[in-house]
Amino acid sequence: MVMVRSLQRIEAAMERLARIGQSRGSSARRAERAGTKLLGSAQQVLRASIDHVPARISDLARATSMSDAAVSRQVTLLEGEGLVEREACAEDGRVARVRPTASGRAVGRRLRAAADEIFQEHLVGWRADDLAKLAELMERLGDDLTGESSDK
Repeated sequence: MVMVRSLQRIEAAMERLARIGQSRGSSARRAERAGTKLLGSAQQVLRASIDHVPARISDLARATSMSDAAVSRQVTLLEGEGLVEREACAEDGRVARVRPTASGRAVGRRLRAAADEIFQEHLVGWRADDLAKLAELMERLGDDLTGESSDK
C-alpha cells in the first residue's frame, strides 16, 4: 500500500511540475528575463533546434512531444524572427532541415540563463547535494519511463 501511495504521489508531482513548466506564466517570466517575445512552444522548438542541429521537423516534433504541424508553425514563427533557418536536406531535397541562426543561439543562451536564474531563486534554500540527488533521480526516472538513457 505504501508503494502504491508513493507511485501516486510521484505521478501527481509530475503532473504538477508539467503544468508549472508549460504554463504561460513560466514562459513569460523566462522571456521577460531573456529579453525576448518568444513564449511557450516557440521556446521549446528553439531549444530543440539548438540541441539537434540540423533537424527535420519530425525530429523537432519528437524532441518536443509536439505534432509536426505544431512544430512547423513554430518554425515559421522563429524563421520570421530570424532565429532559425531552413535548408534543403542533402539526401532528399524535398525535406527541409532547421538550424538556429547566430541570433537564435544567442536567444537560446539568454533563455537558458533566465531559466537557471529562476530555478536558483526558487531553490535557494536547497543544499547542493540535495539538488544533485534530485537531478540524478529525475534523470533516472526519465530514463526508466522512456526506456532511454540521458547519459548526462
